[in-house]
Amino acid sequence: MNISQAKDYFHQQLASVFDEGEANEIFSRIVEHLTGFSKLEIRLNKTAGLSQHEFMKMTDQLCKNKPLQYILGYEWFYNLKLKVNEHVLIPRPETEELVKWILNFLKEENLNKPVLIDLGTGSGCIPIALKNQLPLASISAVDISREAIEVARVNAIEHQTEIHFIEDDMLQPKVQYNQRFDVIVSNPPYITTDERAGMHERVLNFEPTVALFVTNEDPLQFYKAILQFANQYLSSTGAIFLELNRDYGEATESLFQQAGFETSLRKDMYGNTRMLMAGPQMKKPTIPV
Repeated sequence: MNISQAKDYFHQQLASVFDEGEANEIFSRIVEHLTGFSKLEIRLNKTAGLSQHEFMKMTDQLCKNKPLQYILGYEWFYNLKLKVNEHVLIPRPETEELVKWILNFLKEENLNKPVLIDLGTGSGCIPIALKNQLPLASISAVDISREAIEVARVNAIEHQTEIHFIEDDMLQPKVQYNQRFDVIVSNPPYITTDERAGMHERVLNFEPTVALFVTNEDPLQFYKAILQFANQYLSSTGAIFLELNRDYGEATESLFQQAGFETSLRKDMYGNTRMLMAGPQMKKPTIPV
């Protein structure tokens, strides 16, 4: 099977799964993976052969709605190739925007050796990207899933980034820290049970439930836990950076404002309110009663 034949087969099999543009992008990524060709080389070498067995196996998995990243075993994040599997969420481009915000904050504050912690690290994409850009930073990363930590640890070793990984439950923490953090960052579970109906089975059937969902009764439960953590461990000049459920952006902001923080909301590349910054350096002074 050559590349041209593979493309015809691919579009025939997946016409009902992906639109043409998405199918072309996914096809290119598969051929890049199997041949090592760049996108330009793929266009120039349409008669070049590839492994028919591997290609058809991947196509079959896509037909069953398995995410491409789990099929390939990796995803790119902040120009870093990171291992992913069913134990971790697939890193999204929107999270890169959160990393950029943190890096800009640290630059503006002239923090050259910051101490950071990522709560709910998954693949380790956030702390590894930060450490890659900030080699002098001291970074810890927490997750409830031992399997997720193992994936993150492999990624950290691969990119020669020293991260301190900790297995703990954000909602019922047992670990005590003897330090304060300049940045607390988290992309916690925030999708309510009611929202499941509108989600693609590609996410529901393959990505880890524990990293996705919260109850309808308390959709801000993880943000409340992060707030408690920050009250105990955030440095006096530090800041909290969070990804949000776009439907609960204002509610999450209100939670931190009521705790005495000034906040800043940001929209992602798609125009959704998806990021929050809060920092005690912006705290309003307490007025004596």
